[in-house]
Amino acid sequence: MERANVVARHVALTITSAAALFVASASPASASAIGYGKVAGFCFDMRGTQICVPATTIGHFIQGSGRTITRQEASIQDTLGGDTAGGRWCNWRIDWRYSDTDGRTYLTSRGPEHPKCAYVSSLGRIDTTRRTLKHYGKACADFVAGGIRRGTQCHNVID
Repeated sequence: MERANVVARHVALTITSAAALFVASASPASASAIGYGKVAGFCFDMRGTQICVPATTIGHFIQGSGRTITRQEASIQDTLGGDTAGGRWCNWRIDWRYSDTDGRTYLTSRGPEHPKCAYVSSLGRIDTTRRTLKHYGKACADFVAGGIRRGTQCHNVID
């Protein structure tokens, strides 16, 4: 059931991204952006064998106008396009982080913690919370697994 929900969210991210490009071109008052960042690979021990997970990507979609954000989505995707998260991720979450134009973080919206390990499945977060940012600067998606920030993707939020 959870895998089906994550796959549905991944498909929704793709469809929403395409729709956002259309909406952004039809309405000059709103803006959207999508970007991808590298998620560092890592190694772990499995029954005495060292297994290394290749790097994956974090995709981040943001929609809004001015300092107002109306939708954010992020997902972790394998480098081969196989609709997986590219490895075994345990205790993971995706946070939204906002910083001003001087790079100072002033707000972090921590995503829900997923305590089970996800292997060969999509990982993602969709948030339709309307936020008006205190400052122009950056809006970032941070992928955290095992208590360590594994990857980040940011968008400039400017006037």
